Amino acid sequence: MSKSRSPLTRQQKLFKLEKLFPLDANNLIVEEAIGRLFVYLRTNGRIIRRTDKNVFLAETPNAETPEAVMSAVLEECKDMIKGVDNEHKSKLLTDWFESHFALMSRRGKSKGGDYRMSGLRPLHFMVIKLFNPQVKGQDRNLSGFFYNALKDDPTLTTQADSLLRQFFAVGIRNFGDNDYQIDEAKLKELAENDGLDIELLFLMRVLQPFDTDKYGSGKNDQVADTPFLCPEQIELMKQDLRLLFFYKDCIPRRELISYMTTLLVFHASLYFYQIVRMSNAMIATGEVPEARGELPRPGEPRNHCPFDLNFFCDLTNGHNSDIDELSKQSFISHYQEIEEYFRSAYTLKKLDEFAEPDLSPEQRKQAGRAYFNLLLGYLNNPGLDGHFNRDIRDILDACKDEETGDPDPEIQRIIDVCNKRGLGKLQTFVEILYQLQYRTLREQHRKLIAALCGSEQDRGFMWGKGRARRKYFIGNELLEVLIQLSVLEQRAADGKWQTRPIPIRKFVDWLKSRYGLLIDTLGDDTDETEVKNRALAANYDALKTRLRQLGFFTDLADASNSQTIEPRFRIVTEDNKTESVA
Repeated sequence: MSKSRSPLTRQQKLFKLEKLFPLDANNLIVEEAIGRLFVYLRTNGRIIRRTDKNVFLAETPNAETPEAVMSAVLEECKDMIKGVDNEHKSKLLTDWFESHFALMSRRGKSKGGDYRMSGLRPLHFMVIKLFNPQVKGQDRNLSGFFYNALKDDPTLTTQADSLLRQFFAVGIRNFGDNDYQIDEAKLKELAENDGLDIELLFLMRVLQPFDTDKYGSGKNDQVADTPFLCPEQIELMKQDLRLLFFYKDCIPRRELISYMTTLLVFHASLYFYQIVRMSNAMIATGEVPEARGELPRPGEPRNHCPFDLNFFCDLTNGHNSDIDELSKQSFISHYQEIEEYFRSAYTLKKLDEFAEPDLSPEQRKQAGRAYFNLLLGYLNNPGLDGHFNRDIRDILDACKDEETGDPDPEIQRIIDVCNKRGLGKLQTFVEILYQLQYRTLREQHRKLIAALCGSEQDRGFMWGKGRARRKYFIGNELLEVLIQLSVLEQRAADGKWQTRPIPIRKFVDWLKSRYGLLIDTLGDDTDETEVKNRALAANYDALKTRLRQLGFFTDLADASNSQTIEPRFRIVTEDNKTESVA
């Protein structure tokens, strides 16, 4: 019995709805996303698609490699980079450049699969000078997501003295439309004030001889606006980023950049989980969930997003079987929500396609909750059944047996089950899409979740592979970042920010209420048992042990107010100075 190749057209398979969730579901490279963000912040969201740099275009075996870049730099800047007078020293310098500065990406199979240079790690805004647009990006629009979140924020990006400009634009001045030049006077001032390390100086000298490529001016060369369905989560991300950059003068440069990357991607993962719950709620209730209350003050331990999140984290490193199982069950419950999200997102996508011809230009420009309230109104449209009944018939025709003319039995079974359940034609059509596309969606979202949640990485909060083996934990770097945020407070007397020790109990409650990271509780709706309570107490003790090993925890007595967390880096404001403590 022979069948046609696929019963679904490309249009029918389409899943992504930009206004719902703008990221492509697949594996992504986080540092590449931050690097592209730096490009967009300089070009006002314009995309660089072409390059005229010989280091990328030359017809030589080492084109698009750190070796080609360093050869060009050493030839051009002999007076700036001295002492590299033989092949061995040149090789050492190239190896350092590749391991500490370059972003590498594999070529396609047709080109041998070797690595080539896609750009530079996001260490300074000048990295735009060696951005290689020939390499297909693997940031899945995460850079556009961050750009839309930050582009209009005066404290973080737009003002001349904004926090990101103070940190990533040191020692340079704007030149032309999108280029930079080194400001030697500023560089000298930085050096005199101990604000210039050898790594940053080397990077700037390497980039000095290159010009930034021109960005495109066409309609499709502009990063698309991302209308955030959950702006509350975006505001929490920006709040945390502002708090983090209060440390810009007392945390080592590369470490602060790593902290920033960890924080941004952590919030992107929280945004995804919010969208999953919002999508499912929209289809279940026919309404868009609203925010709960006002935006909390920076660092305040409460969440005003539409839904509370709940990631139960194993802090015992798998040594407690009860905790291990509870954390795995936490992930499984979330993945069940994500599987339902496949249906919800497909429903919204197909509603969007159905409504599009009827919408006015003004309605098409709507975004966020306003747009989805408009879209959900079409669930009661009288033309819905007729429209999607035609789609169902098209699928049945496309999958008929070529010899007998019989419909595909699996698709017919899905239709029969939907009819017995009394589902409408839209729900039946979505169920067909869900069943036929499930494996693809599962694999793509498995990769997306692993990347956003930093699976088995210090910056992440997920461990293990496979649905039944994955669980939540808190990586050391993510834990450090959250500690540095939790210890900040704004003084009532003068509004200045400073760090202070906090009780570990307050820290644990703060993790739960602001981010949904659970340590000694499974949430408010979970039944308590003696076994669970003992396991939760063990998890709480494991957090203390981890903090003590990392040097953050002081345990002076059994009393909870004597068990405090001391930050690694301190901000002292008594004399308006900052101080770091390793």
